[in-house]
This record gives sequence, structure tokens and C-alpha cells, in this order.
Amino acid sequence: MPAPKLKPLSEQVIVVTGATSGIGLATARMAASQGAAVVIVARNEDALNALAAELRAKGGRAEPVVADVADLAQVEAVSAAAITAFGGFDSWCNNAGVAIYGSLEDVPVEDQRRLFDVNYWGVVHGTLVAARHLKGKGGAIVNTGSVLSDRSMALQGPYSASKFAIKGVTEAFRTEFLAEGYPISVTLIKPGPIDTPYMEHARNLMGTTGVRNPPPAYHPRVVARAILYACEHRVRDLTVGGGGLAVSAIGRLAPKLTDLVMSKIAKPTQSSDQPGRQERRDNLYDAREDLAETSSLAGPPPRRTSFLLEAQMNPLGPAGIILGATALLAGAAFGMYTLRHSRPLPERFADRARRGIGSLGSEARRGIGSLGHEARRGIGSLGYEARRGIGSLGSEARRGIGSLGDEASRIAGRALGYAGKETRPYLRGARKGSERFADRASRYAASAYEDVLDRGADLYDEARSRGRSLYKAARGGGEDVYDDARDRGWSLFRRGRDAAEDVRDAGWGLFGRARYEAEKRGRYAARQGEGLLDRLADLLKGR
Repeated sequence: MPAPKLKPLSEQVIVVTGATSGIGLATARMAASQGAAVVIVARNEDALNALAAELRAKGGRAEPVVADVADLAQVEAVSAAAITAFGGFDSWCNNAGVAIYGSLEDVPVEDQRRLFDVNYWGVVHGTLVAARHLKGKGGAIVNTGSVLSDRSMALQGPYSASKFAIKGVTEAFRTEFLAEGYPISVTLIKPGPIDTPYMEHARNLMGTTGVRNPPPAYHPRVVARAILYACEHRVRDLTVGGGGLAVSAIGRLAPKLTDLVMSKIAKPTQSSDQPGRQERRDNLYDAREDLAETSSLAGPPPRRTSFLLEAQMNPLGPAGIILGATALLAGAAFGMYTLRHSRPLPERFADRARRGIGSLGSEARRGIGSLGHEARRGIGSLGYEARRGIGSLGSEARRGIGSLGDEASRIAGRALGYAGKETRPYLRGARKGSERFADRASRYAASAYEDVLDRGADLYDEARSRGRSLYKAARGGGEDVYDDARDRGWSLFRRGRDAAEDVRDAGWGLFGRARYEAEKRGRYAARQGEGLLDRLADLLKGR
């Protein structure tokens, strides 16, 4: 694929959707101030004309086009207007968006569809139309996503889902353009909380007076800088704001903990007792008051710089020294590792992921085995205690029977000593006495035996219950360890895949720069050679 040739901003024509508010407004103003011609797109016709007049009054070039990006025909009309006004365009920025606050159960399905029509389909429409024009000449497509494409925010479910979809379709477009060889740079901008009229324009179904951004919030001009940087430089992703990136990272490392924390803080951090400007409220279906970059809500002033963004845009500048040193060390280690291993990088990362899954799986099996052994040992000890109790009670019963039988035998022996007629009544009495004693002994033994059986059954039931509970605990612990192992394995695989893609992108960039330098030096050498030939010809003519 030929490297996209992106012009300086002062030589570009840039299409900006959602241009009358927030990030889009800041981008249009900043682009015009740097010499670019802008095609500004929005639904609010009055605001568009006012913005065009403002930019022209400052010496800029602007063409307003009224369009709803949810309609493909209207987006195609934007391209036609840009070609008519300026002969075409060099960069297309998909920025238009709407928002809804509320739980998914409370947001009507038709409202969710409308949000996707604008946020997701607006990006798809814009990318398709822009690609038709740019695939022959080259240029940039810049899509405004969100850090919420890495970690969804409760009470902004439809909005988060649309940003996940934008991230997915942006990656798909980038890959397909690469396969087709189109000289188009495709960039995803992922802002964190930004202080724009977004909160006032959003449809609020939370039942609160107003809504707000979780802190810290950044000024929309910080995002505008990232968008215009992507118009001039081939870059894959740019994240604005370290806070949002931190939440995304924590969500990947500890998803269950993040779920718990966000379930507790979602409503308090997004609720406000300030309603904002009534004229701006709820632009889901129709345009509302525009031409403001920031919101009218009170609070701490938005941040005007992002260290994270500076490090991404200036990797060799002061803001990127630490990251640059880290990257250098990582690159050296990677190079040594690559020299020592001849297998392809994706296979090595896949092997590492499988080894991670295997080791964690072994840990899970060992945990299950130890817990199962403890369960069996507990069942065995309880069974032994039951058997010992039954044995001791049986021995006691046998001793009782034996003692009673001995007493009966002694009585019978004494009776036999008095043989004869005189002793016969005593013998009969002794026999009856012994029978009574034997009957008592039998009843005692039967009662003792039944007590032993009951106690043994109770001990057995207790042992079985404890064994089952230990087994359930072992199985649950094993399943949790397996889930964590699987999550860690997928995380390692994704990290490996991302690293491979970054290396590939860096390689393409180095190749493009090398080819550009070679072509430039070739042209210079050709000019020098032609000059020498001309001088030689002049010398020969002079002779």
C-alpha cells in the first residue's frame, strides 16, 4: 500500500460534521485559523451560516452545508458541495453525535435507534462517501470515538454501545483500505470527558435536574488539536485525557472490580442539580441552540492540555521523554528477542498466551485437587468418628447384655444348688427372674442399637453435607480461577496482537519515509546531473 500523502493544513480542504457545537466547532475554527478551507456540516442552518460568516470575516474559507448524517443521500450532497466549492477535499472528520442519559430499561428502543443512526451510521456514511473521493488521490478520514469504546459507562449504555461500534467499523475500514491499497489514513480519536454542550444537548431520562461529566474534563480545543494532527499525520489512534485511559486500563485488568465500582459511582458522578441552558436541551431529533464550544454548567475550568496527547503527538519532545526511553528499552529487548527466535511474532505471542492459559489452568486444577482432597479427608474423618461412635455404643450394649446374662446365670446356679422338691419353687422363680432379666437386657440392647443407628445416621448426614459444601466451594473456586485464567490469556493474546500491529504500522511508516527520501534524493541527483550536462555542453560550444 502506498503511504498516504497528507498535505499541510494550510493546503487542505477539510470536511467537519457536527461543526456548530463543541469539538466540531473548535475544530472548524482552529482549522480555518491555520489556513485550511473548511466544509462545515450540521443540522442547524442558522448556526451554520453564522459560523461561515464568522470564519470568512477572519479571512478564512468556509462552505456551510445543512445535512443530517443519518441520511446517506444528504452526506453524499456534502461531498458534492465540497467538490463544487473547492474542487474536492483532503480530509473528512466524522464528528457529529447525540447522547442519551438513562438506564437501558428506561430508554425507548426508537430513541436508541435514532442515536445509532446518527453516531454509528453517520460515521459509516461519511467514511464510505469520503473513501470514494480519496482512494484515488489520498487523504485522511478521522473518526471521533470515545474512551467509552474500551469501557462502557452505566447510564450511557446506548452511547457507549455506539462508540464500541464506531471503533469496530473504523478498524474494519482501515484493514480493508490497506488490503485494497487505498492511500487513505484512517484515525480513531478517543476523547475522555470533554467540557462541551454535550451534557445540555443530551436527552436526560435519569430523573435528575441535569447531567454532567465525571471529572476531570478537558477543553474541546484539546481534541481539535488531535483531530487536525491526524489530518496531517498518519496515525492509528489518539487518546485525549489520562483519566479515561486509566479507567479503560483498570477495566481490562480488574473487570469485576470495575463493574462494582462503576455500579456505585455511575449516578452520583453523572448527576447534576444544574439544568443548563433550556434552549440547548435535547437535540436527539431536532437541532437546538449551538455555536458554543463549552457548556454553560458551573464547575472547575476544563483542562487545556493533555500530557498523554502531547506524548502521542510529540514522541521525541519533552512530553515524551519518559515514554520514549521506555519504548527504546522495549524496542531493544524486542529486537534481541526477535534475533534469538526465528518463529513469526504472532505465533510467539500465541504460544505465550497458551502457556499463560496452561499455567493458570494447572493452578486451577491444583486448587480444585487440594480442595477436593480436603473434602475427602473431612468426609473420611467424619465417617471414622461415626464408626467409632457406633462401635463404642455397640460395645456398651454388649457389655450390658453380658452383665445381665451373668447375673441370670448366677441366680440359676444358686437355684440348682437347692435340688429337690424344696428347691423347685425357687428354681421356677429363678427361671422367671432370669427370663425377666433376659427380656430387659434384650430391650436395652435393642434401644441402644437404635440409638447407635440414629447417631450414626446423623453423623453420616453431617459428613455428607460438609463434603458437598466443600466440593461446591472447590468447584466454584476452580471455575473462578479458570475464568481469570481465560481472561488473562485473552488479554495476553490481544496485547500481542496489538504489539504486532504497532510494529507493522511502524514498519510501513519507516518504509514510506525511506522511499520518500530516496525519491527526493533521486530527483536532486537528476537535477544535479542535468546541470552538469548543460555546463559541459556550454563548455564544448565555447570551444
